Amino acid sequence: MARIRASRLSLPREVKQSLQLDSGEHPLAWAVDDDGCWYVGTDRALHLQPGNRGERRLGWEQIERADWHSEGRLLGLVEVGEWGEAEDRTTITVAEPGALLELLRERVTKSVLVTVYAPVRGRLGLSVFGRRSPVGDGPVTWSFVLAQGLRPDDMDVQQVAQQALAQAEAEVPGVPSEPTR
Repeated sequence: MARIRASRLSLPREVKQSLQLDSGEHPLAWAVDDDGCWYVGTDRALHLQPGNRGERRLGWEQIERADWHSEGRLLGLVEVGEWGEAEDRTTITVAEPGALLELLRERVTKSVLVTVYAPVRGRLGLSVFGRRSPVGDGPVTWSFVLAQGLRPDDMDVQQVAQQALAQAEAEVPGVPSEPTR
């Protein structure tokens, strides 16, 4: 089966029409997987075409990180998770991520308003991230990343997380926040 190089293709009209785009939202980059499913990045979100989880729209602020593994042609997405929940991961097999990977990294990075690191025990700590849509609308959402070995049900971890959250919130005064995660 010949691999499709999405970076050299125009976004098909039927793919663009199938996207649930907000008013004024524009496709900027895309990739297609080996099954012909399209992954389209816009100025506001990443649109995942039907697959095992169905069509989804992830705002850039909902994506923790993206990784490219060239050996396996795997583009991995890790979503921002709720406190104490396992990270939700999506893996896409594409010939090349091209401009989509660049857009992912740029938009996800741009969604981060503030990061605070706080040690818990020795070298183990946690980070608090305040994120907002890179187009500047919507509230700030807060997420936590715990070092391997730390547990969210540990009272010391919870106490440090609350202190770090307060510090992070103080760094972005006057910005409405969503409930903590």
